[in-house]
Formats: sequence, C-alpha cells, structure tokens
Amino acid sequence: MTSPDQHSFSARLRWLMGSPIGAALGALVYGVWAVYANRDAGMTLALRAGTVHWLTSALLTYFGAASMRVVFDTVAATFTGTARLIATCIGGLAFTYVTLIGVHLINGSPHILLTLAPGLIPTLLFCITYAALLQRGAPVPAEAGTLTGSF
Repeated sequence: MTSPDQHSFSARLRWLMGSPIGAALGALVYGVWAVYANRDAGMTLALRAGTVHWLTSALLTYFGAASMRVVFDTVAATFTGTARLIATCIGGLAFTYVTLIGVHLINGSPHILLTLAPGLIPTLLFCITYAALLQRGAPVPAEAGTLTGSF
C-alpha cells in the first residue's frame, strides 16, 4: 500500500540521498575536486585521482546512508525524537570517518586530517539532513538505497 506522503518532496529527497544514483551524483563534487587538487601532477594522474576519489565517495555515501538507516532502526527502542536523530548522525559520521581514516592509514597518506578536513562540513550536513528526513517517517521505496537494491 502506498502512503500519501510517499510522493512528497522529502520522501523523494530521502530516496535520492540513499540511492546509488544520489551517491554517484554527490560524489561527482569530490571527484572534480580531486582532479583540480592534483592537476599539477599531469592530467593522467589528476583524472585517475578524481576517478578513485569519486568511486570511494560514491560507495562511502551509499553505504554510509545504509548504515544510518540501520542505526536509526536499531536505536528506535531506546531513543526517540532528537536523541534518535543525534544517534543516527553520530552513527553515520562514525562509519564515514572510521572508514576514511582506515583507508588513509593503509594507504600511508601523510596528512590524513588535512585530507579529510574539507569534507567534514558537507559530511556533517549530509548526516543531519538524512537523519532528519528519516525522522520524518515517509516510506522509502525498497528497491533503492538498500543493501539488497540493484545498482
């Protein structure tokens, strides 16, 4: 059965933010930034850095949104309202930064904090917005933005 709110702007925005399409589109900004930041190394290396950063960002956004849904559902028995929203944000941020720091440690990146700092505010805004949209409670189509959904 379809909820009347299923076709609202917030439901569509939440679907997009948690879908592979939304993750790929959002990651474009990070990919373009990586090309620009590495342009002095030559176009081949800059494009490779942009592609790798785009792919990493897309996967992290997609699975980060999935982890936020898991946290949101898991804490429902313990937290409600603002506490549930905050717990969901913390879960999303923890997933994102534990993953990023781990990848950069494995990679041997010399300036991890400097590398990650520019993304903190957009990541925080994404987590707050997505948690607030989850809090609104509009149904999300099952085929998009779930771990079992199709790419």
